[in-house]
Amino acid sequence: MTIPIETQEYASTAYRSDQVVELPETRAKRERFGDELQPYGTYANLNPYHRTVEDIDTVQYSEREDPEFYKENWWWDHQRLRFLNEKMGLKFLMLVLPFTWIFTLLIGGSFGIGYVFVNELRGDLPPVIFVVLLLASWAGWWFFALRVTPHTTNWLMTNVVGALLKPFEKTLEKWLDETLEDGCSEFNRVTGQVKFALGKGRSFEAPFVEFDAYVERVVQRGGIFYRLMFVHRYTQKQFNKTSLSNIEAEKTEVLALWDMLQRYMDVTQPLPDMPRLEPFRHLDPVTAKYDQTTGRNPRYWRDLDLEDWQKGKGAELLRNQRQYAWGRRQCRVTPQLGSVDMPTYRQSRPETACVV
Repeated sequence: MTIPIETQEYASTAYRSDQVVELPETRAKRERFGDELQPYGTYANLNPYHRTVEDIDTVQYSEREDPEFYKENWWWDHQRLRFLNEKMGLKFLMLVLPFTWIFTLLIGGSFGIGYVFVNELRGDLPPVIFVVLLLASWAGWWFFALRVTPHTTNWLMTNVVGALLKPFEKTLEKWLDETLEDGCSEFNRVTGQVKFALGKGRSFEAPFVEFDAYVERVVQRGGIFYRLMFVHRYTQKQFNKTSLSNIEAEKTEVLALWDMLQRYMDVTQPLPDMPRLEPFRHLDPVTAKYDQTTGRNPRYWRDLDLEDWQKGKGAELLRNQRQYAWGRRQCRVTPQLGSVDMPTYRQSRPETACVV
């Protein structure tokens, strides 16, 4: 169990929207075909609706299971917002067993029925009746298999696979921790730094203001979707396949995510009022003062009736998110580009930042 520690002060490198940061010009063009560059420093004060709904459900479920859930290495807190980069090997490992079982249940059962019909009943039934009974048996099996799949898959993973892996539990836990840590990226509110994991023990770290955010268009079979993408302005390193930003059907959901993320990093602002950050609000000095002034209920999200919220304030949040004049936001970073040369700027960067 990890006890959350109160933030006493922010580092001198923390991001502050009210301070002018001199930045060098970038050699590459910031405009990208098909992607929309997002401004810094103008806030709509809107949190992404669909992520909020998901967070409410997650936080309330977690508290029912363990009232002190947030002390168990919770991924978002008042100091760091952590997330995973896409790791296909880990995804494959977590999905291959249940999908193998589902495939065996559906296809294996169908082949078994076909084998019995062909070898035992083919000569005893008229062709028409044989085909009708075979198709009906297949349909019945698929209906049955689809109904029992969720229950049998959970039982298989919990009891059979769990029992087989029990002797290797400590080794697997260590491997999984190392794998997750290797793919773990973070936005650090206290230091103002952003770190993207590159795999194999490598990472790329730089100040938050050095990253340009884009709404990326993702063309898929069902149409055009959107997600948040980050590009390091001075190296052109691109980061988009992370668990931080889902592929969304509505662009405004991604715009609200960027708005929320900026306010999280901006230490002149209280923490965004997101459900998963609620247990830590009193540990951030700016947020604690803000909540004391406004009289915010410290358990607002955890005690909330989600259904009522979705009909009332949730519907209002979604409406505001869709109707907000996102195109009128002004960028406070762009005017500062070129205000200092790169050699001078390098001297002011944190020692942990990667070379530019």
